Amino acid sequence: MTDTRGRRLLPGQTSRVHVYDVRARTSRLVFESDTVLVEAPNVLDPGTLVLNGHGDLWLLPLPEPGSDAVLDETALVPVPMGGVDEINNDHVLDPSGDSIVVSARDGELYRVPLPAGGPATKITDTAAALPVRRKFYLHGIAGDGSSLAAIVGELSEDDVWTTDVALVDPASGEPSFLTRDEYPTDGCSFAGEVLVYNTERCSPGTAQLVALRPGEAEPTRITADDRVNWFPHVSPDGAHLLYLSYEPGVQGHPADHRVELRLLPGALVHGARIAPVPETLVVLDGGQGTVNVPPWSPDSAWFAYCDYPVAARADA
Repeated sequence: MTDTRGRRLLPGQTSRVHVYDVRARTSRLVFESDTVLVEAPNVLDPGTLVLNGHGDLWLLPLPEPGSDAVLDETALVPVPMGGVDEINNDHVLDPSGDSIVVSARDGELYRVPLPAGGPATKITDTAAALPVRRKFYLHGIAGDGSSLAAIVGELSEDDVWTTDVALVDPASGEPSFLTRDEYPTDGCSFAGEVLVYNTERCSPGTAQLVALRPGEAEPTRITADDRVNWFPHVSPDGAHLLYLSYEPGVQGHPADHRVELRLLPGALVHGARIAPVPETLVVLDGGQGTVNVPPWSPDSAWFAYCDYPVAARADA
């Protein structure tokens, strides 16, 4: 959720994009740059990713399957966003495939046409909440496009910052809050009709994954360990739950940490009574920007992610 204004590559650091084949349990490097820091991949179609970088939105045409080619910043195709100055790394593809909803640094949500880009349509109106200062951070869109799953950050007149889950009407921009508490919450996305997100409500100081099912007032805990778990993403076929896992004690979801991409059965989201050990797919240097938003391919066969190694750890 955190804005990344001004974030640039560190000396000796590179920004990389990988695609991970879930069936083969193999990862393939497809992009590497030492000049442009890209984040948060969405999969537009089998051959194209959407990413943000330096406040802009980009398309990345992927190398052909089986190719060893590794692209650089010259392969990035800019997506014009008329009316939007800068975006952060929270953006989600509309199920129609013809637009993307982006979170801008001004706190609003905008709809941008794809793939060509063009004038953006403003969805929200943060001024309506004044004197409370409000910002919207998008993480999911319902399968029929009828609702946006967002984290709403609010700074009260008493200078207290809160983050809550809300469903936003894409037509009116009005939020309907599903949580209203003091616990840090983030990464809300859809798994069918279920909402999955991370919160400290179950374990203050340590983010864990939960599921909020239709008709239920209280979320059901999914993870229960001492690691700091963020950004749950259920595959389109419902089989897999991918998430980002930090080492114990990490606060928030910072950049440039040693993190893991972990996998659990998607059935846990819908109430399956199993207690599997999470499978670690990848250990990497990343965190912020790695998988902030849904990274799955439409066929659930693969997902995309980013990492940011420095020279001394590039081969780690």
